[in-house]
Amino acid sequence: MQYKISYQNPTSQYIPIEAIMDVSEQDEVILQFPVWRPGRYERGDFVKNIHGFQVLDENNKKCDFLKITKDSWKVNCKGISKLQITYKYFADQLNAGSTYMDEVQLYVNPVNCLIYKVINTDNICSLTLDIPANFEIAAGANFVNNKIEFEDYHALVDTPFIASSKMIHLSFEMHQTTFHLWFQGEVKIDEERILYDVKKYTEAQIQNFGKFPVTDYHYLYQILPYRTYHGVEHQTSTVIALGPTYDLMGLIYDDFLGVSSHELYHTWNVKAIRPVEMFPYDYSSENYTRLGYVTEGVTTYMGDLYLISSGVKDWPWYKLELEKLMQRHFDNFGRFNYSVAESSFDTWLDGYVPGVPNRKVSIYNEGSLLSFMMDSLIRTKSNNKHSLHDVMRDLYQDFALANKGYSEQDFQGLIEKYSNENLSDLFENYYFGTHSFETVLTTALEQVGLEIIMQPNPLHAASILGLVCLEDDGRTLVKKVYPGGSADLAGIMLEDEIVAVNSFKLNRDVNRWVEFYKDDQIGLQVNRKGRILDLVCPNTNKSYFPIYQLAKCKAPSNLQKRIFKSWCGVNWDEI
Repeated sequence: MQYKISYQNPTSQYIPIEAIMDVSEQDEVILQFPVWRPGRYERGDFVKNIHGFQVLDENNKKCDFLKITKDSWKVNCKGISKLQITYKYFADQLNAGSTYMDEVQLYVNPVNCLIYKVINTDNICSLTLDIPANFEIAAGANFVNNKIEFEDYHALVDTPFIASSKMIHLSFEMHQTTFHLWFQGEVKIDEERILYDVKKYTEAQIQNFGKFPVTDYHYLYQILPYRTYHGVEHQTSTVIALGPTYDLMGLIYDDFLGVSSHELYHTWNVKAIRPVEMFPYDYSSENYTRLGYVTEGVTTYMGDLYLISSGVKDWPWYKLELEKLMQRHFDNFGRFNYSVAESSFDTWLDGYVPGVPNRKVSIYNEGSLLSFMMDSLIRTKSNNKHSLHDVMRDLYQDFALANKGYSEQDFQGLIEKYSNENLSDLFENYYFGTHSFETVLTTALEQVGLEIIMQPNPLHAASILGLVCLEDDGRTLVKKVYPGGSADLAGIMLEDEIVAVNSFKLNRDVNRWVEFYKDDQIGLQVNRKGRILDLVCPNTNKSYFPIYQLAKCKAPSNLQKRIFKSWCGVNWDEI
C-alpha cells in the first residue's frame, strides 16, 4: 500500500490523501478506516472527518463500491490491477493523538487518517509527503527526500510526524540509542536542565530492563499557549501536548517530566509488552482487555517512581504524588461497585470521562496504587532482593522479545514467583473484586516505613455535610455528595446550586456559613433547575471526605529502612 499526504491550502484544514493498493489477484476487497487508535482505548470513529471519498482504477475510472458499515467499503475490483483511493481529512484538533494542519505545521497521526485493505496490514507500506522545501520532519522513523517505507501498516500508523519549519531539536545518546526531543511551538527552554533530567530517568529505566527496545527514539512535543496535558505512546516515539507555553520551564515543568517519564516507560510496557488481546492490534473494532491495571496502572506508578529514584525529583514531591493517589482512591465510591479489571474493560464505554456517579474507578489511579502494593509485597517477601521491576523485566524478555502477548495469569504468576506467595485471594479481592484497599494499602506502606494519617477536611461543607462544591461564576454548584452523608440524607442532588445557608445568601462563602452553624441544624436553600427548595441536613456527628496524608512510622526496622531506600532511592532517616 502506497500513501501520499499533501500540505495544501493549510487554513482549510483539509489534508489531501491518496492511497494506492495492488488488487490484481482479488475480485473484491474491503477497505477499512481505523475506528480507534492504540494508546486510547475508546472509539474515535475518525471516518467522520472524511470528505470527498472516491475510488478509481489504474485508468482513472470510477470503481463500483458499496459502503457496508460506517467505516468500511466493499470494492468490486474484478479485472482491476490497482485501486487509487482519494479523500481529504479534516484536521482541526491539536492534541497528542490527533491530526492537525495550519499555516505553521502539518502534524499527522497516521492511524487517524489512513485507510487500509483489511487483508494486507502485514504488507510493506510506503508514505510520501508533499510539503514545503523549508519544512523539517520530526518522526520516529527516517524520511529520505520526504519518503519512507515501513515493514507493515502497523509500523506506519504507529509513526506520527510533525512537518514544520519552526522546531527546536535536542538529542543525546545513551546505551546505543539516540534520543531526540523536538519542540513545536513558541518555546523558551533551558536545554541543559531538560537534557540533564531526561538523561537521569532514562538511564534508570534502561538499567532495570537491561536494554532499550529501539535504536532511535523521538519525543514530539506540541507546546501550546493554553493549559493542556496529554501524551500518547508509540514504539519509536511519543507525542506530548503541554501548555501554557510560558510555564514550560516553570509551573508545568513537573508535568513535563512526569508525562515524559510515563511515555518513555510505555516503550516497554504496552508497545512491546502487550496484552494478548491486543496482539496484534485490530483497528476495525474494540480490542477489549482487563489488563489496564498493567498497561496504564504500572506505567503511571513507574513513571513517577523513576523521577524520585533517579534523583530528578525529591521526597516531598513524591510523597505528595502518593497522597494524591490515595485521596482520589478514597474519594471515589465507584471502588465499591466496579473493579479495576472491569473498569479496564469499560474504557471503551466511558473510560476517559467521569461517567455517572460512583460507577467505576480509574485504571491509572487504582492500577498505580495496586502496583505500589505489589512492589512493596515483593520487596518484603523477598527480603529486598526483588521488586516489581523484576516482574516487568520478565514480561519484556519472555513475552515482548518472543513476539507474543501476555495474559492476566502470566502477570499474576510472575508476582507470585518473586513474592513466593499464592496471591489468588489478593487478585480476586483487589484486581477483580471491590474489596476495600485500606488494610492492604496500610500494610504496604508500613513495609516501607510509612503510615497513613487521616485529617479532617478543612472545607467545612465537605467535612460536616459531605458536600463538595465548586464556585463557578458566582454560583455554588454541588459536584460530589458523600453516600449516606448529611447532605445525601437531606436530598441534595448533583449540580444543585446552593443559594443560601439558613436563609443567608451565599457570596462564595458556603464553608464559612457551614462552619458558623456546625453545632446547629443546617438548612440549605437550593436552586434545582429553576425550582427553589428548602432542604434540612441532619446532624450526623460524623466527618466526611477526610484528607489522607503520609507520615514516617515511629520505629521502623532496619529492613523497612532498606526497602524504603531501594524503593525510592532516598534514605528513610533523611525524609
